[in-house]
Order: sequence, then C-alpha cells, then structure tokens
Amino acid sequence: MKTWIALALIGTATAVLAAQSGPSLVDLAQSGQSAQAITLIDQGADVNAASDDGTTALIWAVHRDDRPLIERLLKAHANVKTPNQYGATPLLEAAAYGDAAVIEALLKAGADPDTANSDGETVLMVIAHTSNVKAADTLLKFGAHVDATEKLRGQTALHFAAAEGQAAMVKDLLAHRADPNARTTISRDQRQVSAEPRVQWRAPGGLTPLLYAARQGCLECVQNLLKGRADVNLNDPDGISPLLIATENFHFDTAVYLLTSGANPNHWDWWGRTPLYAAVDLNTLPYGGRADRPSLDDTTSLKMIELLLKAGANPNAQLKLFPPFRQIGSDRGADQMLTIGTTPLIRAAKAGDTDAIKLLLAHGAKPDLANALGITPLMAAAGLGSNEIDTRGKYVTQKSANDSIDLLITAGADINAVDNGGRSALHGAAYWGWDDVVRNLVGHHADLGVKDAHGFTPVDTAMGRAEGHGRGGAGKVVNEDTAKLLQQLIASDTKTAATPPIVPANQLL
Repeated sequence: MKTWIALALIGTATAVLAAQSGPSLVDLAQSGQSAQAITLIDQGADVNAASDDGTTALIWAVHRDDRPLIERLLKAHANVKTPNQYGATPLLEAAAYGDAAVIEALLKAGADPDTANSDGETVLMVIAHTSNVKAADTLLKFGAHVDATEKLRGQTALHFAAAEGQAAMVKDLLAHRADPNARTTISRDQRQVSAEPRVQWRAPGGLTPLLYAARQGCLECVQNLLKGRADVNLNDPDGISPLLIATENFHFDTAVYLLTSGANPNHWDWWGRTPLYAAVDLNTLPYGGRADRPSLDDTTSLKMIELLLKAGANPNAQLKLFPPFRQIGSDRGADQMLTIGTTPLIRAAKAGDTDAIKLLLAHGAKPDLANALGITPLMAAAGLGSNEIDTRGKYVTQKSANDSIDLLITAGADINAVDNGGRSALHGAAYWGWDDVVRNLVGHHADLGVKDAHGFTPVDTAMGRAEGHGRGGAGKVVNEDTAKLLQQLIASDTKTAATPPIVPANQLL
C-alpha cells in the first residue's frame, strides 16, 4: 500500500514538474491552445494564476471567445471578477466580443452585471454601442443598472446607443425604463478665454439621448426616443435644441420628423441661431478646409427652409452674437458681416441664394432689416462687408448678385441705404469690381456720389483707396475698369433710368 502511494505521489510530482517546464495555463489560453490548456486544468493547474500584468487564463479565454476553455475554467471555479492591471475583467472582455452565451455563463458564475472599467463605463454601456440586444437583455436580466453613468461625461447606456445610431438598442433600453431625458454632466469650466486672449469654446455637456440621436441623424432612434417620451424641445446648456442640432448637421429628414412632432421652430440658441438660420446657411455650402458635404437625405435644405417657414418660423429672427465657427482654421476672421443682428435674409443675400430669398420674402422677411453693422440684405447681395477669406458666399456670381438685388428692390429695399460707416450697396459692388452689378444698381437709381464716413465715394473704393480685400483690410485691390465705368455713369447721369415697379413680397413666388 505504501509503495502504491509513493508511486502515485511521484507520478503527480512528475506531472506538475512537466507542466511547470512547459507553457503555463495563461500562456496556452493566450495563444489559443485550448486542448492543452484543458489538459493542464485536469492535471491540477492553478486556474487563477496570472501573468505579470495580472491577466488570467479566463480573461484570455473570453478574449478569444474560446467556449470549451471558458466552460472548463468556470467548472474549476476560476475567479470571474479579478481584473488585470489595465482594468480588464472577463465580463468586460465578453462585452467587447459580444457573445451573449459567454456573458450569461459569467453572470451565472457570479460576475457583477455592473462591472465597469476605470472610466466607469459599464458592461452594458459597452454593449450599448452595438446592435447586440440579446447581450443587453442578458445583462439587464441579471440586474444591470440601466441608468448607470460613466465617470468622464456622465453618459448612460442610452446615450451611447443613441450616439452610435443603434435604433434597436435604443428601443430595448427604453423598454427597460431607461431615462430618455437623462443629461450628461454639465461642465462648470470657466476657462473660456486664453491668455492671448482669445475665446476658447469648450463643450458644455448636458446632452440628452435625443440630442445625440438628432446629431447623428438616426431617424429611427429619434422616433423610438419620442415614443419613449423624450422631450422634443429639451436643449443643451447653450440652448441648442434637437431640431437645431439635426439641421446644423444636414440631417433634414430627422429635422422634419422633429418639426412634425412638436419641435419649436423658433427656439434660438446662445448665439441666436434658429433652425431657419441654420437651414439657410447650409443651403449654400460653406467653403473651407473642412468643407461641408451635401446632405444625402430626401429632404433638401431648401425644402427644410420652406417647411420651417410654413410651421411658423420667424424669418426676421436676428443673431444675438457672432455665431461659432464650423471650422476654426478657415472660418476664423472670416464672414465678419454675419454678426449680431444678422437675419436669414442677410445670410441668403450674401451668397446670392435667390431660391431662399424668394421663400423668405414670401413669408414676411423684411428687406431692409439691418444687422448691428447697419448692413441690409441689399448691401450684402452687392458684396458690402464681404472679403476674400470668407467661407460663405464664396461662389456668388454677378448674375446671382443681380438677381438677388432685383428681388430685394422689388420687395421694397432701399437702394441708397447706408451702413454704420456710410457705405451703400454701390460701394460694395465697386469694392469687388463687379461692373454688371454696378450697372444694375445705378439702373435702380443708386446714388453715384454717395460718400462714406471717411469721404470715400464708390470710385475711390474701386481704386482701392478705401480698404483691402483680406483680413483686417489688407490686400488693396484696384479695379480701374470699374472706376472708369462709374465715372462714365456719373458723366451720363444714369439716375434718370426708370425705377422698377414695387411688387408685394407675397407675390414673388
């Protein structure tokens, strides 16, 4: 008997030594050698042994979705909660792979359904990035907290699902009573100006799942959220509403659904931008280092303008502040005329957007409503206040400028109105050397002898004496042909030309 026990002990010791001399259980699990790993477990290997970084065989097996090895490790009571030095746990790895069966096996073995990484992102949040509803349901069945928040931004699983455009996941989380109006953390950072000093905009947070879905343009997500009683008008701390953020991001189909679901078409943000202003702005694409691409939605930006106006959008809403840049490198220092007091009509006129101009005038836009610089839509159409670095109205032509001018004058715009610097629309045309526009303005009785606050006439402006075409007025440009044309028109006194009849704005379409 003693001899048999001694031989058994020798055999066991030999097996253990043999195992120690070869690859470890962790090594085999890492390299995917499942059969060899299971053999080691059967020989008594420590299933909770870890590599230098704390990674166990179970973590590697789950990472590889190696079901036979996972089952054997769990049967041998491998620890399902132990993280490695990077915070990875078996359940977090299972969430990354998305195998619902493995997730359920780990939960049955005692894994915490609210397991989170170092940022507080839970397993459910990881799953919520995807369409894996089955895995989410498994976690929720075992008690995962549907409204848990991560540490960095205070986002819930529903935020992640909406941001990723995962409509089925959004619907499922709402069915499990996820809060459709949960806000992300609102930033209290007051450092909005740098030492230069220059404004340093920082995202304020406070986003809802609906804002994420609208920004993403996930129409089905939006539909599910509204059915789940999300507030259609709940905005972020900057006043940006779901309707505005959808419009700003070219998601016009989503914007239409929001509009027809009760979104306020006249809600304006911190800068005074309304959905109508955004739609007009995007109807003529900005130009720059990050040039925006046309929308692929069925609803066009022009149709969006029309629908907003029909829904009661105010065509005379004015900006309260200079609007934020879409692209800092190209927009910084540009489009300075689109500032406080700018209306959708001024923005459309700057780009010669006659289609938008017709719609706006037909719905009551005031043709002489100026911005804080005193620039009216007619002046904007004639190029006054624009410069060569602008990203709006980059592709305006003299024809589109003239067509816009004709529409505005027909609607009653004052041809000889002047801005705060005493400049008229004719100064703008002279600045650019737009001979056809000069002729058109003079044909509408523009004052050829008008002087600005510095005493400069349109002729002076054409000769580059007034200001330059670049940032800060640099880059003087001389338009001698335009100056000669103006002098000829002065000599021939074209002010006697007939004035076009005034047509009411509601008859323009």
